[in-house]
Amino acid sequence: MPTPQHTTTRTVHVDAGTIDLTEEELVAEFEPEWTLNGLVEADPNDGSARILCGQEIGRIAVTAQLWDGAPPLEPDGWQDVAEVPVSWHSAFIDFATTGTAVDPAGRLTLPGPGDYRIRVHGRNRDDGDPRDAGDPVEEYLIQVWPAPPVTPDLWKATSRTAALWRTPGE
Repeated sequence: MPTPQHTTTRTVHVDAGTIDLTEEELVAEFEPEWTLNGLVEADPNDGSARILCGQEIGRIAVTAQLWDGAPPLEPDGWQDVAEVPVSWHSAFIDFATTGTAVDPAGRLTLPGPGDYRIRVHGRNRDDGDPRDAGDPVEEYLIQVWPAPPVTPDLWKATSRTAALWRTPGE
């Protein structure tokens, strides 16, 4: 069974309701098509992706893992699980939010530029905005592995947050 090659965990301050997965600098300027899965979307024009959070502003827990192949799909305990292909132009992924600086200590180091698959798991996405001190922490697991570009997959979708975005106009 494959095991993660590298893992990084951070508490991230969310501002503007998203986490950007970026390369050298925060350049994720695209408008995601959230109706696909209500969780994650890759920019088709550059090496970046964006994760939609349940909070507009707050602190969330993010764990990112590099795998050498597709990790086992384990959706239990998560509200939403989706994956998308992305082409990276650098040898690391950083995750930040709008208006924050890139933190080199929190980077996920990759084997190099190339095509990858990103699977995002999210939980506690519906537990309030803003959050009170006793509310559950919104949490994300990001799994990354080398893979050719293929269509996105939605594995699990149970949060009200994702459902709201997947059905615009309601």
